[in-house]
Amino acid sequence: MPSARFSPEVSKAAAEWLTLSMDATFSTQDAERLQQWRQAAPEHEQAWQHIENISASLHGINARAAYNTLSTLHTPTRRSTLKILGWLSLATGSGILASRTEPWQLHMADYSTGTGEQKEISLPDGTQIVLNTRSAIDINFTAHNRIVTLLTGEVLVTTGHTAHETRPFQLVTIHGNIQPLGTRFNVRLSHDATHTTVLEGNVRITSQTGEQQLIRAGQQASFTAHQALPASTAPAQTDAWRRGLLFANGMRLKDLAQELARYRPGLIYCDEAISDLRISGVFTLNDTTQALNALPNSLPVHIIYRTRYWVRIAEFKGS
Repeated sequence: MPSARFSPEVSKAAAEWLTLSMDATFSTQDAERLQQWRQAAPEHEQAWQHIENISASLHGINARAAYNTLSTLHTPTRRSTLKILGWLSLATGSGILASRTEPWQLHMADYSTGTGEQKEISLPDGTQIVLNTRSAIDINFTAHNRIVTLLTGEVLVTTGHTAHETRPFQLVTIHGNIQPLGTRFNVRLSHDATHTTVLEGNVRITSQTGEQQLIRAGQQASFTAHQALPASTAPAQTDAWRRGLLFANGMRLKDLAQELARYRPGLIYCDEAISDLRISGVFTLNDTTQALNALPNSLPVHIIYRTRYWVRIAEFKGS
């Protein structure tokens, strides 16, 4: 079967479902929900069939057996499972978890974090980097350059001021690069663009096509591979994630659900009927269950926990 290409959302969901199906707690009800997901869209079924073809092409290496064996090398968490799935996919030349997808990048990167984790890194030049949840970076310091590549996720960077350091520092993404000018800045990588917020100093962003923008403290700007968008005023508390907090100011409920999902293993679904409801408040990222359970206090919704890995924010229609 030729290498397939699916959207990042469908690829992640398919991988999550396969991981769930390997869990000893996977029930008949879970299997029914998996079937519902497969039937919800043609791409879902194609992605699932592709995973099954991966397993079939291993010529005697059973995917579950590989999981059970290889996971002993690490704590057998969902993150470990996805790492193994990435290895299995690469071994067969498949596309759903190819080398550019998040699970494989988390596995192969110089530094990475799992779901809900943060990690502080000190580089030889004095630069401090904090990785947010599900983030990965590579470091390449040579005699002439200092390059940090953000592969996936989000980082907070405070550039170092080591005496006599003359090598230029760059943070690189698939869309271009960021050159800090003595600064502290936040970078978040999405599928379509790189989003940069400057907390101190200035940075210069450059797209792959060479378009540039200067961003000053208190500003934010995004760039794609083809253009660097103008800077605008940054929202307050951009780096609140560093303190385990999420500040919502009139945020769409669906967007809030997507943000919380970054910090919680499994899936969070928000019903389309309530996706545009707006909410404001401060939510804890260290306890997403507490954050979810607080939603009915402000909105006509209720939270349904199918399993610990499957949460649905549903419309509340009364008793």
